[in-house]
Amino acid sequence: MFNAVTEAMASFMALLFQAAAAVGLPYYGVAIILFTVIIKICLYPLTWKQTKSMRRMAEVQPKMQELQKKFANDKQKLNQKVMELYNKENISPSAGCLPILVQLPVLWIFYRMLNTFPYGEDASAWFFGYHLSSIYGWRDFAHWPLPILVGLTVFASTKISMAMNKPPAPAAPGKGKKAPPPPPNPAENTQKIMLTVMPFFLAYVSFSLPAGMSIYFVTMNVVSGLQSYYMSKKLRKEIAQRQEVSAAEGKERKGRRNGAEQVGDLQRESGRD
Repeated sequence: MFNAVTEAMASFMALLFQAAAAVGLPYYGVAIILFTVIIKICLYPLTWKQTKSMRRMAEVQPKMQELQKKFANDKQKLNQKVMELYNKENISPSAGCLPILVQLPVLWIFYRMLNTFPYGEDASAWFFGYHLSSIYGWRDFAHWPLPILVGLTVFASTKISMAMNKPPAPAAPGKGKKAPPPPPNPAENTQKIMLTVMPFFLAYVSFSLPAGMSIYFVTMNVVSGLQSYYMSKKLRKEIAQRQEVSAAEGKERKGRRNGAEQVGDLQRESGRD
């Protein structure tokens, strides 16, 4: 079964190579870049769901803290109320794992395909001085730039994601009032760990992998950074629209309340007469 899937991956890569060759770029490195972009596009719905869920979890932290204080001595009730809050706010805690879980089998099949890469020393198998199926290791200093580039793009992608996925700042307080502290982001600690550990880890691993895997990682990180920027703008637009609707509904309720009070005042004055 694994051989059949690996062969299917190789056939798909050959199609992408033909597409690249058609525009004057006959390199399997370009095919890998196209393949990575296609994977990211296919995973976009899951990534979007993950991003929205992370943002909503950050926004509802004040409500979570209230529940934790209220049900501090009743863990079962606390878990029940937390799940009710998640359902009400349309939050899926497991959404953050889905893109990674989907990518893992694809990554493994891609790795197996590179290990059986059939193009030998053909010029199409080389990309910027790297043979796609070769493992250069630590001793080949001339080829250190690619693993280092993997680490740098991981760092940049994670940094962009952290900056873009911060919840919006709370509204400015009235005169003489202190601004409330921003709600804690439950994913922030995890992202900080990734920002510190993952660049070094993936750079280290890349020394022991075929060069084609490093090209995959670099492309994945660049596209992830661009997606984070795009999704952040989209989320901020949605939040602004939601706030506008909420403000309009608040004004409408206030208008109805004022109208009801005026009617009550008129009725009371009529009763006195």
